[in-house]
Amino acid sequence: MEKVSTARIALKWGLIYGILSVLLTTILYNTSLRVNFIISLMLSISLTFFILFFALSEFKSLNNGFMKYSEGLGLGTLTLATGGILGVFYDFLYKKYIDSNIISLQLEKAQEQYESMGMSEDQIEKSIEKAQQYNDSGLSFLLAFLIVIFFGFICSIIMSAILKKDKPFFS
Repeated sequence: MEKVSTARIALKWGLIYGILSVLLTTILYNTSLRVNFIISLMLSISLTFFILFFALSEFKSLNNGFMKYSEGLGLGTLTLATGGILGVFYDFLYKKYIDSNIISLQLEKAQEQYESMGMSEDQIEKSIEKAQQYNDSGLSFLLAFLIVIFFGFICSIIMSAILKKDKPFFS
């Protein structure tokens, strides 16, 4: 029996995930949906589980209906890391070159939140300055990618537990 290539499946579904993430990011940034964190988060989570379901289901179907928990966890994490790097890279490019005004809008919203929390002007100014330095550095790209991998790992834990099906011991 031929071994199923998890790398091929992860690349295929990772690229699909990356492309859909780019489309979702573009839609969110160009509509009023970007200001509603809950809607943005729910759309991202739904997309993530949608892609995981199809990637893991394809692996199972190519593996005679079986998938160990560890196989699903590895495949899911690799899939989301592949697509995540595309999504994070696009987000970085979008904010840097396509619409640099987005960062200004995000900093204004943060300033409003800080004011509503009762922070002093000095504290707000320092916080905004640090956020601006963070956005200008490559650290934001790296941290966003690490967050995507961590989030993908957590989602893969859940989806692998749901879809796993071990081979019978005596088969």
